[in-house]
Amino acid sequence: MHPSAKSILLASYDPAWILPPLRSRNEIEMEQLPKSFFRAEKRLSDLTKSTDLFISPYPKLPLFGVHCRAIHFIHDVLDVTHPLYRRRPKLLFDRYRVRKALRRADITWYDSSWSLQETQKHFSLCGRNPVVRHLGIDERFRPQQEKGEESILESYGLREGYILALGNGLPHKNLGVLLQIEQQMTRRIVLVGASDANRQYWTSRHPAGRSVWIRHADERDLPALLRGAFCLVQPSLIEGYGYPPLEAMACGTPAIISSIPVLVETTGGNAMTADANDEKAWMRALKALEDPVTYRGKVQGGLEWVEPLRGPKGWSFHLQDIERLF
Repeated sequence: MHPSAKSILLASYDPAWILPPLRSRNEIEMEQLPKSFFRAEKRLSDLTKSTDLFISPYPKLPLFGVHCRAIHFIHDVLDVTHPLYRRRPKLLFDRYRVRKALRRADITWYDSSWSLQETQKHFSLCGRNPVVRHLGIDERFRPQQEKGEESILESYGLREGYILALGNGLPHKNLGVLLQIEQQMTRRIVLVGASDANRQYWTSRHPAGRSVWIRHADERDLPALLRGAFCLVQPSLIEGYGYPPLEAMACGTPAIISSIPVLVETTGGNAMTADANDEKAWMRALKALEDPVTYRGKVQGGLEWVEPLRGPKGWSFHLQDIERLF
């Protein structure tokens, strides 16, 4: 919490979405937004009349205006620019909101240089005050195991040593490259977070799979799931940032990423890379990690890279931006 802030108001459709450590803090208030889209947007706009700063975790601001200083995040603009999502019903409306926010916000935070460049490319502007700030990593993601982690893995039907992929399973996550090679792997592939519809999308294309699909994992269990993995894989075709590789590296678990610029940038070159569409390249990377020397090197490099991002120090530049704004 910023030293000059007397209180923070967290607005959400469901207070349960706010992590328990935040809900228990006296200086943090919570506001449950109406379920209606327009009523929620109106309520957010009204709240800005009695606050000094509005921070949006999205590339948009309240639809009915902002009456105070404002900062918004742009993780990526893929949902309004990429061909995979051009047929979305709300596409034009969402593009309008992004453009409006870029013109209005006092600061636009980008979590990667790639996202800033893509926004400039597709919107011909990147905000009144654009700043690239890599995101902090929760201190729960650390190499030290905690008591009861074996029981957590057992509750998901897992044993240590699996290959882990985290994410919503949308087409750009490119899970097919993993499902294509899973029969050649001795380690199980565990895919966490894909909805039933997205799982069906992939299994209909790769029906002979033996991967483990976990629809939902409790947020509190993610560090244990990452520490129990042999490695984390992220074969995405496109991304705006890529949190899972960083969280894995913070847990002492090496990552293999697709060699797209944004993932190489955010991991600092400390993850193994493979061409997103080259199945043999993924097999080579996974086999290379089986070498103990290579494995230890990737673990050490990952831990050193994420250390400045760990805990409160990972957000220090964001706080400095707020100070300059005021």
